[in-house]
Parts: sequence; C-alpha cells; structure tokens
Amino acid sequence: MIKVVVLLRRPQTWTRERFHRWWLDEHVPYAKVLPDLKKYRVCLVTGSISHEGREPWDGIAELWFENRAALDAAWSSEVGKAALAHSRESHSERLVLITEEHALIG
Repeated sequence: MIKVVVLLRRPQTWTRERFHRWWLDEHVPYAKVLPDLKKYRVCLVTGSISHEGREPWDGIAELWFENRAALDAAWSSEVGKAALAHSRESHSERLVLITEEHALIG
C-alpha cells in the first residue's frame, strides 16, 4: 500500500479557522473523488507541544493507493490535476511525501 502524506501551511493572511474551513469544505470534495483512492484522512493542526503558537504546519492529509501506478494515474487524471491546482492556490508551503505503509498495529 502506498500512502501519500501532505503537509500544508496556510497563507499568512488566513486564520487557522479559515484554512481549516477551506480544507474541509472546499478541498475535500476534490480529493475524495480521485480515481482508485482507497482511503483519505485529513488531520487539522490545533496546537503543538513543541511549537505552541508557531506550529510549522496547519494540516496533514493522508491518501492511500494500492500501488505507485494507481497513485500516478490518479495525479495524472483530470480530477487529480484539478485537485492539485485547487490545493496550490490555497497554501503558502507544501511538503509531499510518498511512503510505503507498514501497519504494525490495527
């Protein structure tokens, strides 16, 4: 299983609440319909123990695909291109990691 982990930082002019609303209300509908997407999770940052008040990221997305070919096909699709374009317009920084998941518990 391939998992894509995306970390986003909100634009400096946006509040945390505005960014969270954008992600849940505006962006999720794009990502949910990616071809062959097996699982999708969004984690919205509400605080930090190590960086309280100056969190380096405002949200984390996790997207699961059966394999790298399915991921590549999803990003290359019209839906994938639209989702990526929508995301790029609404954050100040992004980190995307492609990982191979190893579930050890659960």
